Amino acid sequence: MWVRGSDGAAMPMRPWRAASVLGLAAVLAGCGSAAGASPSSGRASVASGLTSSGSSQADGATASPVSSPPSAHLSPPVAAGLRWVGYATPAGGAPYVYVAQTDGGRIGLLWMDSSRLRFRYVPGYHVPETGPTMTADTQPATWVPHMVAAFNGGFRLADAVGGYFYAGRLVRSMMAGRAAFEISAGGRLEVGVWGQGLALTPGTVVIRQNLPPLVSGYRSQASPADSPDAWGRANGGLPHANRSALGQLADGALVFAYGSELSAVDMAAAMTAVNVRTAVMLDMNKSWPSAFVYRHVGGQIVGQRILPSIWRDPTIYLHRFSKDFVVAMAP
Repeated sequence: MWVRGSDGAAMPMRPWRAASVLGLAAVLAGCGSAAGASPSSGRASVASGLTSSGSSQADGATASPVSSPPSAHLSPPVAAGLRWVGYATPAGGAPYVYVAQTDGGRIGLLWMDSSRLRFRYVPGYHVPETGPTMTADTQPATWVPHMVAAFNGGFRLADAVGGYFYAGRLVRSMMAGRAAFEISAGGRLEVGVWGQGLALTPGTVVIRQNLPPLVSGYRSQASPADSPDAWGRANGGLPHANRSALGQLADGALVFAYGSELSAVDMAAAMTAVNVRTAVMLDMNKSWPSAFVYRHVGGQIVGQRILPSIWRDPTIYLHRFSKDFVVAMAP
């Protein structure tokens, strides 16, 4: 069977069962490259920083380092100089997510236990520029009550750096050799490379490609000899920019990285240092890269940046945003 995208290109796809396609929206509903506009208001209720010692700033709470999770759960990778701080801890259990800083505090790492979390993609109302929207995408109540972390998506489709599939529709054809993340109807997130194990299946909800793999086979694919725009065009054509990436470890756990004023080589080095197997570069420049952890306190949700230098406010992902993002949700 062939699927035709909005750009007129066709590509092979495994046969879809009608029930699988029609059930995608129901599954989601049941789940419960320049600077932009000025950040959201509401800073008084949102924590704004994280120190390497694990102290939470601005909201008066203290996030102390947490001991290693029981062996039944995945554990953050051990690396020299890293001190992981646990967040979103269920009663009597191990945290779902951990945060650390590396590269002298320039890079924040968000580790997520994919064995216990479900992941949800929310398309932006501006980016990706075209594609379907599900009813659940406009209903924050379907993700906010369960969210423990959230992070940004990819570039504009107009940048022509990869394909896009969402909710049964191929919006932009996939490009061989380009890295992507895929989320299934069951909420599982995989990072891979199209044509190298990553493919559409009856359970696929979204595939979002973005540039060649930053890390492949545990090795950095970035080089100091790369052209200035090989990994996305930085504001002003400079080699350094605010960047983000998403990687997957051999055990399936996920690591999102955000860095301030980095080269692609810097970002890849942070990923390989924690033994990421495959990584996809995500959005970049002043205001778009963002990642937050969230706590539910007294009926309120309180967000915190994984690195103080993140420009936007954690409240941006409590509703649909101008650009796409991914939510990590606890059971």
